[in-house]
Amino acid sequence: MSRKIAFAGIFTGVSVMLLYMSAVMPTGKLTLYFLASLPVALAMIEFGAGTGISVYFATCILSVLIAGNIYGIVPFALFFGHYPVFKFYIEKRRKAMVEVLLKLAVLNISALLWYLLFKNIFIKVLPVQFTDNSWLLLIFAAALQVVFFAYDYVFSRLLSYYESKLSIIKRG
Repeated sequence: MSRKIAFAGIFTGVSVMLLYMSAVMPTGKLTLYFLASLPVALAMIEFGAGTGISVYFATCILSVLIAGNIYGIVPFALFFGHYPVFKFYIEKRRKAMVEVLLKLAVLNISALLWYLLFKNIFIKVLPVQFTDNSWLLLIFAAALQVVFFAYDYVFSRLLSYYESKLSIIKRG
């Protein structure tokens, strides 16, 4: 039990550090969000879903407290952080088409929440007026689907490599 707590703390610390870096660095934010989501998945691989979910919530809370930039944590909280949890459960189904549809549902629901949050809360405080460009949103949504498949592929490959070569439980 203490080993699980120690590793969960390490995984949380790594994620928080990466999210802090995303808050202070001018570029590379998406890469840092991607990397910050890996410890959530690793916690799930090593110790189960409960530990991964705990790492996700602890990372969100500590990142807001430490980084002090709630806007910088939103992408992690609304997609990158919880996606490994959904991926864990979705891939248990072992039916490729169902997996793809469920993953796209998670992506699109997350994107919709993100859009509504920014449109109704964050953009209202900006002095710039945004016009309603529905066609632009459709192009963005289509591009997002393509980028998501690349993201999911790379994420899956990294997790497979970790499980086969680096897993701490397999090493003892």
